[in-house]
Amino acid sequence: MRRPLAIATLMFSLVAPCATLAQQSAPEPIVRVTLDPPRVVVGQAATLRIEVLAPNYMTAPPELPGFQVRNAVTRQLRSANESEERDGLTYAGVRFEFAIHPQEPGSYAISGQTITIKYAAEPPATREATLALPRIAFEAFIPDAASALQPFLAARNLSIEQTVSRSSDQLKTGDAVTRTVTVKAEGIPAMLLPPVKFATLDGLKLYPAQPSLQDKTEGRPEVLSSVRVDSAVYMLEKAGDYVLPPVDLHWWNIDAQRIDIAHVDAVTLHVAVNPAARGASSTDTSRVGGSWGALRDVIVDHWQAATLALLALAGLGWLMPLMVRAIVARHRRHRAAYLRSETFAFRALRRAARKGDARAVYFALLDWLQRFEPVAPQHTVEAFRTAAHDAALNDEIGAVERALFSPSPGAAGWSPGQLLRRVGGARRRIRRDAARAARRRGPGQLNPADDRVVSRNRQRRPAR
Repeated sequence: MRRPLAIATLMFSLVAPCATLAQQSAPEPIVRVTLDPPRVVVGQAATLRIEVLAPNYMTAPPELPGFQVRNAVTRQLRSANESEERDGLTYAGVRFEFAIHPQEPGSYAISGQTITIKYAAEPPATREATLALPRIAFEAFIPDAASALQPFLAARNLSIEQTVSRSSDQLKTGDAVTRTVTVKAEGIPAMLLPPVKFATLDGLKLYPAQPSLQDKTEGRPEVLSSVRVDSAVYMLEKAGDYVLPPVDLHWWNIDAQRIDIAHVDAVTLHVAVNPAARGASSTDTSRVGGSWGALRDVIVDHWQAATLALLALAGLGWLMPLMVRAIVARHRRHRAAYLRSETFAFRALRRAARKGDARAVYFALLDWLQRFEPVAPQHTVEAFRTAAHDAALNDEIGAVERALFSPSPGAAGWSPGQLLRRVGGARRRIRRDAARAARRRGPGQLNPADDRVVSRNRQRRPAR
Protein backbone atom coordinates (compact mmCIF):
# COMPACT_ATOMS: atom_id res chain seq x y z
CA MET A 1 0.00 0.00 0.00
CA ARG A 2 2.78 2.37 0.86
CA ARG A 3 4.82 1.54 -2.24
CA PRO A 4 2.14 2.58 -4.87
CA LEU A 5 1.48 5.75 -2.87
CA ALA A 6 5.18 6.65 -2.90
CA ILE A 7 5.41 6.01 -6.65
CA ALA A 8 2.38 8.29 -7.30
CA THR A 9 3.86 11.02 -5.13
CA LEU A 10 7.18 10.81 -6.97
CA MET A 11 5.46 11.02 -10.39
CA PHE A 12 3.39 14.06 -9.33
CA SER A 13 6.51 15.84 -8.07
CA LEU A 14 8.14 15.31 -11.47
CA VAL A 15 5.12 16.34 -13.59
CA ALA A 16 4.02 19.43 -11.59
CA PRO A 17 7.14 21.57 -12.32
CA CYS A 18 6.83 20.74 -16.04
CA ALA A 19 3.20 21.88 -16.10
CA THR A 20 4.09 25.07 -14.24
CA LEU A 21 6.96 25.72 -16.65
CA ALA A 22 4.63 25.18 -19.65
CA GLN A 23 2.13 27.68 -18.25
CA GLN A 24 4.86 30.22 -17.61
CA SER A 25 6.30 29.83 -21.11
CA ALA A 26 2.94 30.20 -22.94
CA PRO A 27 3.32 32.87 -25.62
CA GLU A 28 1.77 36.23 -24.74
CA PRO A 29 0.69 39.18 -26.92
CA ILE A 30 3.18 41.97 -27.58
CA VAL A 31 2.61 45.73 -27.64
CA ARG A 32 5.23 48.27 -28.72
CA VAL A 33 4.79 52.06 -28.51
CA THR A 34 6.97 54.80 -30.04
CA LEU A 35 6.51 58.56 -30.32
CA ASP A 36 8.52 60.62 -32.81
CA PRO A 37 9.75 63.26 -32.37
CA PRO A 38 9.73 63.77 -28.57
CA ARG A 39 9.94 67.55 -29.07
CA VAL A 40 7.85 69.27 -31.72
CA VAL A 41 6.92 72.80 -32.85
CA VAL A 42 3.41 73.91 -31.84
CA GLY A 43 0.92 72.91 -34.54
CA GLN A 44 3.20 70.27 -36.08
CA ALA A 45 2.62 66.55 -35.66
CA ALA A 46 4.16 64.12 -33.20
CA THR A 47 3.59 60.65 -34.69
CA LEU A 48 2.41 57.95 -32.28
CA ARG A 49 2.99 54.36 -33.48
CA ILE A 50 1.44 51.38 -31.72
CA GLU A 51 2.21 47.79 -32.75
CA VAL A 52 0.01 45.01 -31.38
CA LEU A 53 1.06 41.42 -32.09
CA ALA A 54 -0.55 38.20 -30.91
CA PRO A 55 0.42 34.52 -31.19
CA ASN A 56 -0.98 32.93 -34.36
CA TYR A 57 -3.57 35.56 -35.39
CA MET A 58 -6.21 37.91 -34.00
CA THR A 59 -9.87 36.99 -34.21
CA ALA A 60 -11.15 40.57 -33.96
CA PRO A 61 -9.75 44.09 -34.37
CA PRO A 62 -8.03 45.48 -31.26
CA GLU A 63 -10.08 47.86 -29.11
CA LEU A 64 -8.07 51.09 -28.99
CA PRO A 65 -8.53 54.20 -26.84
CA GLY A 66 -9.09 57.55 -28.53
CA PHE A 67 -5.73 59.08 -27.54
CA GLN A 68 -7.39 62.48 -27.15
CA VAL A 69 -5.13 65.03 -25.48
CA ARG A 70 -6.17 68.35 -24.01
CA ASN A 71 -5.15 71.36 -26.15
CA ALA A 72 -4.16 69.05 -29.01
CA VAL A 73 -5.72 67.66 -32.18
CA THR A 74 -5.41 63.88 -32.70
CA ARG A 75 -5.81 62.36 -36.16
CA GLN A 76 -5.68 58.66 -36.94
CA LEU A 77 -3.37 57.87 -39.83
CA ARG A 78 -3.01 54.63 -41.77
CA SER A 79 -2.93 51.15 -40.23
CA ALA A 80 -1.08 48.15 -41.61
CA ASN A 81 -1.00 44.40 -40.93
CA GLU A 82 2.25 42.97 -39.60
CA SER A 83 3.72 39.57 -38.78
CA GLU A 84 6.99 38.29 -37.37
CA GLU A 85 8.63 35.08 -36.15
CA ARG A 86 9.58 34.54 -32.50
CA ASP A 87 11.05 31.27 -31.27
CA GLY A 88 9.53 29.42 -34.21
CA LEU A 89 6.05 30.85 -33.58
CA THR A 90 4.30 33.31 -35.92
CA TYR A 91 2.95 36.50 -34.39
CA ALA A 92 0.39 38.53 -36.38
CA GLY A 93 -1.08 41.92 -35.66
CA VAL A 94 -1.62 45.52 -36.70
CA ARG A 95 0.42 48.73 -36.58
CA PHE A 96 -1.58 51.89 -35.90
CA GLU A 97 -0.36 55.45 -36.40
CA PHE A 98 -1.75 58.66 -34.93
CA ALA A 99 -0.73 62.28 -35.51
CA ILE A 100 -0.97 64.55 -32.45
CA HIS A 101 -0.86 68.31 -33.16
CA PRO A 102 -0.33 70.38 -29.98
CA GLN A 103 -1.99 73.80 -30.00
CA GLU A 104 -0.01 75.39 -27.16
CA PRO A 105 3.56 75.13 -25.88
CA GLY A 106 4.18 72.85 -22.91
CA SER A 107 4.42 69.20 -21.88
CA TYR A 108 1.89 66.63 -23.04
CA ALA A 109 1.36 63.09 -21.72
CA ILE A 110 -0.95 60.12 -22.27
CA SER A 111 -1.14 57.58 -19.45
CA GLY A 112 -3.45 54.93 -18.05
CA GLN A 113 -4.51 53.65 -21.50
CA THR A 114 -5.17 49.99 -22.35
CA ILE A 115 -5.75 47.91 -25.47
CA THR A 116 -8.02 44.84 -25.52
CA ILE A 117 -7.35 42.11 -28.08
CA LYS A 118 -8.80 38.69 -28.93
CA TYR A 119 -6.52 36.11 -30.51
CA ALA A 120 -6.32 32.43 -31.37
CA ALA A 121 -3.82 31.21 -28.81
CA GLU A 122 -4.51 27.55 -29.62
CA PRO A 123 -6.89 27.51 -32.62
CA PRO A 124 -9.80 27.24 -32.63
CA ALA A 125 -9.83 28.35 -28.97
CA THR A 126 -9.58 32.11 -28.45
CA ARG A 127 -8.32 34.28 -25.62
CA GLU A 128 -8.91 37.86 -24.61
CA ALA A 129 -6.16 40.01 -23.14
CA THR A 130 -5.96 43.60 -21.91
CA LEU A 131 -2.56 45.19 -22.48
CA ALA A 132 -1.48 48.30 -20.58
CA LEU A 133 0.25 50.97 -22.64
CA PRO A 134 3.31 52.71 -21.24
CA ARG A 135 3.17 56.41 -20.44
CA ILE A 136 3.64 58.50 -23.57
CA ALA A 137 5.06 62.03 -23.26
CA PHE A 138 6.34 64.76 -25.57
CA GLU A 139 6.97 68.49 -25.51
CA ALA A 140 5.74 71.33 -27.75
CA PHE A 141 7.54 74.66 -28.13
CA ILE A 142 7.56 77.93 -30.08
CA PRO A 143 10.91 78.93 -31.61
CA ASP A 144 12.45 82.04 -30.03
CA ALA A 145 12.56 83.80 -33.39
CA ALA A 146 8.77 83.37 -33.71
CA SER A 147 7.76 84.35 -30.18
CA ALA A 148 6.23 87.63 -31.41
CA LEU A 149 3.73 85.94 -33.75
CA GLN A 150 0.13 86.38 -32.59
CA PRO A 151 -1.32 83.93 -33.32
CA PHE A 152 1.55 81.52 -33.85
CA LEU A 153 1.23 79.51 -37.07
CA ALA A 154 3.82 76.96 -38.22
CA ALA A 155 3.49 75.21 -41.58
CA ARG A 156 5.16 74.25 -44.86
CA ASN A 157 4.40 75.69 -48.30
CA LEU A 158 1.73 78.07 -47.04
CA SER A 159 0.01 80.20 -49.68
CA ILE A 160 -2.94 82.61 -49.79
CA GLU A 161 -5.10 83.81 -52.67
CA GLN A 162 -8.33 85.69 -53.15
CA THR A 163 -11.17 86.00 -55.65
CA VAL A 164 -13.66 88.88 -55.93
CA SER A 165 -17.07 88.33 -57.53
CA ARG A 166 -19.23 91.34 -58.48
CA SER A 167 -22.94 91.19 -59.26
CA SER A 168 -22.35 93.67 -62.13
CA ASP A 169 -19.39 95.27 -63.91
CA GLN A 170 -20.51 98.82 -63.06
CA LEU A 171 -21.28 98.67 -59.36
CA LYS A 172 -24.20 100.68 -58.01
CA THR A 173 -26.20 100.77 -54.81
CA GLY A 174 -28.08 97.54 -54.25
CA ASP A 175 -25.39 95.37 -55.85
CA ALA A 176 -23.26 92.81 -53.99
CA VAL A 177 -19.56 91.95 -53.92
CA THR A 178 -18.25 88.59 -52.64
CA ARG A 179 -14.66 88.38 -51.37
CA THR A 180 -13.20 84.87 -50.96
CA VAL A 181 -9.81 84.22 -49.33
CA THR A 182 -8.25 80.73 -49.58
CA VAL A 183 -5.32 79.61 -47.40
CA LYS A 184 -3.41 76.41 -48.29
CA ALA A 185 -0.68 74.80 -46.17
CA GLU A 186 1.11 71.53 -45.47
CA GLY A 187 1.81 69.83 -42.16
CA ILE A 188 -1.03 71.39 -40.16
CA PRO A 189 -4.78 70.57 -39.90
CA ALA A 190 -7.17 73.06 -41.47
CA MET A 191 -8.85 73.68 -38.12
CA LEU A 192 -5.59 75.22 -36.83
CA LEU A 193 -5.36 77.74 -39.68
CA PRO A 194 -6.43 81.18 -38.39
CA PRO A 195 -9.67 82.71 -39.70
CA VAL A 196 -9.61 85.73 -42.03
CA LYS A 197 -11.05 88.92 -40.52
CA PHE A 198 -13.10 90.89 -43.04
CA ALA A 199 -13.19 94.64 -42.49
CA THR A 200 -16.49 96.45 -41.78
CA LEU A 201 -16.98 99.72 -43.68
CA ASP A 202 -19.64 102.38 -43.35
CA GLY A 203 -21.93 102.16 -46.36
CA LEU A 204 -21.30 98.42 -46.90
CA LYS A 205 -23.29 95.73 -45.12
CA LEU A 206 -21.09 92.72 -44.25
CA TYR A 207 -22.43 89.13 -44.32
CA PRO A 208 -19.63 86.62 -43.51
CA ALA A 209 -20.18 82.97 -44.49
CA GLN A 210 -19.26 79.80 -42.65
CA PRO A 211 -15.65 78.76 -43.39
CA SER A 212 -14.85 75.63 -45.39
CA LEU A 213 -12.15 73.32 -43.95
CA GLN A 214 -10.56 70.45 -45.88
CA ASP A 215 -7.76 68.03 -44.97
CA LYS A 216 -6.08 65.56 -47.31
CA THR A 217 -3.18 63.12 -46.92
CA GLU A 218 -1.13 61.82 -49.83
CA GLY A 219 2.10 59.96 -50.51
CA ARG A 220 4.33 57.66 -48.47
CA PRO A 221 5.13 58.85 -45.92
CA GLU A 222 1.78 60.60 -45.64
CA VAL A 223 1.88 64.37 -46.14
CA LEU A 224 -1.00 66.37 -44.69
CA SER A 225 -2.28 69.24 -46.82
CA SER A 226 -5.04 71.55 -45.62
CA VAL A 227 -7.27 74.21 -47.15
CA ARG A 228 -9.30 76.89 -45.36
CA VAL A 229 -11.73 79.04 -47.36
CA ASP A 230 -13.27 82.19 -45.81
CA SER A 231 -15.73 84.33 -47.72
CA ALA A 232 -17.99 87.32 -47.08
CA VAL A 233 -20.64 89.22 -49.04
CA TYR A 234 -20.68 93.03 -49.04
CA MET A 235 -24.05 94.64 -49.83
CA LEU A 236 -23.51 98.10 -51.34
CA GLU A 237 -25.87 100.44 -49.50
CA LYS A 238 -24.36 103.86 -50.24
CA ALA A 239 -22.62 105.37 -53.25
CA GLY A 240 -18.92 106.22 -52.95
CA ASP A 241 -15.39 104.85 -53.17
CA TYR A 242 -14.37 102.01 -50.85
CA VAL A 243 -11.19 100.03 -50.21
CA LEU A 244 -11.30 96.53 -48.74
CA PRO A 245 -7.94 96.35 -46.91
CA PRO A 246 -5.24 93.81 -47.83
CA VAL A 247 -4.89 90.55 -45.89
CA ASP A 248 -1.48 89.71 -44.41
CA LEU A 249 -0.82 86.36 -42.73
CA HIS A 250 2.44 86.04 -40.75
CA TRP A 251 3.60 82.43 -40.33
CA TRP A 252 6.63 80.39 -39.28
CA ASN A 253 8.26 78.59 -42.18
CA ILE A 254 9.32 75.18 -40.84
CA ASP A 255 11.71 74.45 -43.71
CA ALA A 256 13.40 77.87 -43.86
CA GLN A 257 13.22 78.47 -40.08
CA ARG A 258 12.02 82.06 -40.51
CA ILE A 259 8.90 84.23 -40.41
CA ASP A 260 7.24 84.67 -43.80
CA ILE A 261 4.27 86.81 -44.83
CA ALA A 262 1.46 85.61 -47.08
CA HIS A 263 -0.25 88.61 -48.73
CA VAL A 264 -3.28 89.43 -50.90
CA ASP A 265 -3.87 92.93 -52.28
CA ALA A 266 -6.54 95.40 -51.29
CA VAL A 267 -9.77 95.60 -53.31
CA THR A 268 -11.01 98.97 -54.61
CA LEU A 269 -14.74 99.50 -55.18
CA HIS A 270 -16.45 102.43 -56.91
CA VAL A 271 -20.17 102.45 -56.18
CA ALA A 272 -22.48 104.72 -58.18
CA VAL A 273 -26.05 105.75 -57.42
CA ASN A 274 -28.65 103.37 -58.80
CA PRO A 275 -30.71 105.40 -61.35
CA ALA A 276 -33.68 103.09 -60.99
CA ALA A 277 -33.75 103.53 -57.25
CA ARG A 278 -33.37 107.33 -57.54
CA GLY A 279 -36.17 107.63 -60.15
CA ALA A 280 -38.44 105.42 -58.15
CA SER A 281 -37.86 107.44 -54.99
CA SER A 282 -38.69 110.78 -56.69
CA THR A 283 -41.81 109.33 -58.33
CA ASP A 284 -42.95 107.80 -55.07
CA THR A 285 -42.47 111.09 -53.26
CA SER A 286 -44.71 112.95 -55.70
CA ARG A 287 -47.36 110.25 -55.53
CA VAL A 288 -47.38 110.01 -51.77
CA GLY A 289 -48.40 113.64 -51.41
CA GLY A 290 -51.35 113.20 -53.77
CA SER A 291 -52.63 109.86 -52.46
CA TRP A 292 -52.18 110.31 -48.72
CA GLY A 293 -55.49 112.10 -48.31
CA ALA A 294 -57.42 109.39 -50.15
CA LEU A 295 -55.69 106.65 -48.15
CA ARG A 296 -56.56 108.42 -44.90
CA ASP A 297 -60.23 108.67 -45.88
CA VAL A 298 -60.36 104.94 -46.71
CA ILE A 299 -58.85 104.03 -43.33
CA VAL A 300 -61.32 106.27 -41.46
CA ASP A 301 -64.31 104.81 -43.32
CA HIS A 302 -63.21 101.19 -42.77
CA TRP A 303 -61.31 101.42 -39.48
CA GLN A 304 -62.76 98.18 -38.05
CA ALA A 305 -61.72 96.10 -41.07
CA ALA A 306 -58.34 97.80 -41.13
CA THR A 307 -57.83 97.01 -37.42
CA LEU A 308 -58.73 93.34 -37.92
CA ALA A 309 -56.39 93.10 -40.90
CA LEU A 310 -53.51 94.60 -38.91
CA LEU A 311 -54.16 92.20 -36.01
CA ALA A 312 -54.26 89.23 -38.41
CA LEU A 313 -50.99 90.29 -40.02
CA ALA A 314 -49.36 90.77 -36.61
CA GLY A 315 -50.53 87.33 -35.45
CA LEU A 316 -49.30 85.71 -38.66
CA GLY A 317 -45.95 87.46 -38.32
CA TRP A 318 -45.67 86.17 -34.74
CA LEU A 319 -46.69 82.59 -35.59
CA MET A 320 -44.66 82.08 -38.77
CA PRO A 321 -41.20 82.00 -37.09
CA LEU A 322 -42.52 79.57 -34.46
CA MET A 323 -43.97 77.30 -37.13
CA VAL A 324 -40.79 77.41 -39.21
CA ARG A 325 -38.62 76.64 -36.17
CA ALA A 326 -40.91 73.77 -35.18
CA ILE A 327 -40.78 72.27 -38.69
CA VAL A 328 -36.98 72.61 -38.84
CA ALA A 329 -36.55 71.11 -35.35
CA ARG A 330 -38.81 68.19 -36.22
CA HIS A 331 -36.87 67.53 -39.43
CA ARG A 332 -33.58 67.61 -37.53
CA ARG A 333 -34.91 65.20 -34.89
CA HIS A 334 -36.10 62.79 -37.58
CA ARG A 335 -32.77 63.07 -39.41
CA ALA A 336 -30.75 62.52 -36.22
CA ALA A 337 -32.92 59.52 -35.29
CA TYR A 338 -32.41 58.03 -38.76
CA LEU A 339 -28.62 58.47 -38.55
CA ARG A 340 -28.67 56.58 -35.23
CA SER A 341 -31.00 53.86 -36.50
CA GLU A 342 -30.28 50.26 -37.34
CA THR A 343 -31.61 50.79 -40.88
CA PHE A 344 -28.99 53.48 -41.61
CA ALA A 345 -26.18 51.29 -40.26
CA PHE A 346 -27.30 48.32 -42.40
CA ARG A 347 -27.41 50.50 -45.52
CA ALA A 348 -23.86 51.62 -44.71
CA LEU A 349 -22.90 47.93 -44.55
CA ARG A 350 -24.43 47.41 -48.01
CA ARG A 351 -22.49 50.34 -49.46
CA ALA A 352 -19.24 49.02 -47.98
CA ALA A 353 -19.92 45.54 -49.39
CA ARG A 354 -20.42 46.97 -52.89
CA LYS A 355 -16.91 48.49 -52.74
CA GLY A 356 -15.38 45.13 -51.76
CA ASP A 357 -13.05 46.52 -49.04
CA ALA A 358 -12.73 43.84 -46.34
CA ARG A 359 -11.73 46.30 -43.61
CA ALA A 360 -14.58 48.70 -44.40
CA VAL A 361 -17.08 45.81 -44.54
CA TYR A 362 -15.95 44.35 -41.22
CA PHE A 363 -16.08 47.64 -39.33
CA ALA A 364 -19.45 48.48 -40.91
CA LEU A 365 -20.68 45.08 -39.66
CA LEU A 366 -19.49 45.88 -36.13
CA ASP A 367 -21.19 49.29 -36.24
CA TRP A 368 -24.47 47.74 -37.42
CA LEU A 369 -24.40 45.11 -34.66
CA GLN A 370 -24.16 47.88 -32.06
CA ARG A 371 -27.63 49.00 -33.23
CA PHE A 372 -29.19 45.57 -33.87
CA GLU A 373 -31.31 45.08 -30.73
CA PRO A 374 -32.07 41.32 -31.13
CA VAL A 375 -28.40 40.56 -30.26
CA ALA A 376 -28.43 42.78 -27.16
CA PRO A 377 -26.79 43.22 -24.72
CA GLN A 378 -23.50 41.91 -26.19
CA HIS A 379 -23.95 43.37 -29.71
CA THR A 380 -20.97 41.30 -30.88
CA VAL A 381 -20.20 39.10 -33.85
CA GLU A 382 -20.31 36.02 -31.61
CA ALA A 383 -23.79 36.95 -30.35
CA PHE A 384 -24.95 37.41 -33.95
CA ARG A 385 -23.54 34.02 -34.96
CA THR A 386 -25.25 32.35 -32.01
CA ALA A 387 -28.61 33.92 -32.82
CA ALA A 388 -28.34 33.14 -36.55
CA HIS A 389 -27.47 29.40 -36.32
CA ASP A 390 -26.12 29.53 -39.87
CA ALA A 391 -22.94 27.62 -40.68
CA ALA A 392 -22.59 29.36 -44.06
CA LEU A 393 -22.76 32.74 -42.32
CA ASN A 394 -20.03 31.64 -39.92
CA ASP A 395 -17.85 30.67 -42.87
CA GLU A 396 -18.33 34.03 -44.61
CA ILE A 397 -17.55 36.06 -41.47
CA GLY A 398 -14.59 33.82 -40.71
CA ALA A 399 -13.22 34.37 -44.22
CA VAL A 400 -13.34 38.15 -43.72
CA GLU A 401 -11.61 37.86 -40.34
CA ARG A 402 -8.89 35.67 -41.79
CA ALA A 403 -8.40 38.09 -44.66
CA LEU A 404 -7.87 40.92 -42.18
CA PHE A 405 -6.11 39.36 -39.22
CA SER A 406 -4.35 36.21 -40.42
CA PRO A 407 -0.54 36.19 -40.86
CA SER A 408 -1.03 36.38 -44.64
CA PRO A 409 -3.65 39.14 -45.03
CA GLY A 410 -5.81 38.90 -48.11
CA ALA A 411 -4.96 35.24 -48.71
CA ALA A 412 -8.37 33.97 -47.61
CA GLY A 413 -10.96 34.34 -50.35
CA TRP A 414 -14.24 35.99 -49.39
CA SER A 415 -17.27 37.17 -51.36
CA PRO A 416 -18.93 40.51 -50.47
CA GLY A 417 -22.13 39.41 -52.19
CA GLN A 418 -22.32 36.09 -50.33
CA LEU A 419 -21.55 37.79 -47.01
CA LEU A 420 -24.25 40.43 -47.54
CA ARG A 421 -26.86 37.83 -48.53
CA ARG A 422 -26.10 35.68 -45.48
CA VAL A 423 -26.14 38.67 -43.12
CA GLY A 424 -29.37 39.99 -44.66
CA GLY A 425 -31.08 36.61 -44.38
CA ALA A 426 -29.96 36.18 -40.77
CA ARG A 427 -31.18 39.70 -40.01
CA ARG A 428 -34.69 38.91 -41.29
CA ARG A 429 -34.88 35.58 -39.44
CA ILE A 430 -33.66 36.99 -36.13
CA ARG A 431 -36.06 39.94 -36.31
CA ARG A 432 -38.95 37.60 -37.17
CA ASP A 433 -38.11 35.31 -34.24
CA ALA A 434 -37.84 38.30 -31.91
CA ALA A 435 -41.26 39.57 -33.04
CA ARG A 436 -42.83 36.13 -32.42
CA ALA A 437 -41.30 35.97 -28.97
CA ALA A 438 -42.66 39.43 -28.18
CA ARG A 439 -46.17 38.38 -29.28
CA ARG A 440 -46.00 35.31 -27.07
CA ARG A 441 -45.15 37.54 -24.13
CA GLY A 442 -47.96 39.96 -25.02
CA PRO A 443 -50.88 38.50 -22.93
CA GLY A 444 -48.82 38.78 -19.78
CA GLN A 445 -48.90 42.55 -20.13
CA LEU A 446 -52.70 42.70 -19.94
CA ASN A 447 -52.54 42.30 -16.15
CA PRO A 448 -49.55 44.39 -15.11
CA ALA A 449 -47.99 43.61 -11.78
CA ASP A 450 -46.53 47.10 -11.41
CA ASP A 451 -47.84 48.68 -8.17
CA ARG A 452 -47.85 52.12 -9.81
CA VAL A 453 -50.21 50.90 -12.58
CA VAL A 454 -52.51 49.24 -10.05
CA SER A 455 -52.64 52.37 -7.92
CA ARG A 456 -53.51 54.50 -10.93
CA ASN A 457 -56.31 52.09 -11.88
CA ARG A 458 -57.71 52.25 -8.36
CA GLN A 459 -57.94 56.04 -8.53
CA ARG A 460 -60.09 55.94 -11.67
CA ARG A 461 -63.82 56.31 -11.21
CA PRO A 462 -66.05 53.57 -12.61
CA ALA A 463 -67.88 54.29 -15.86
CA ARG A 464 -71.54 55.09 -15.49
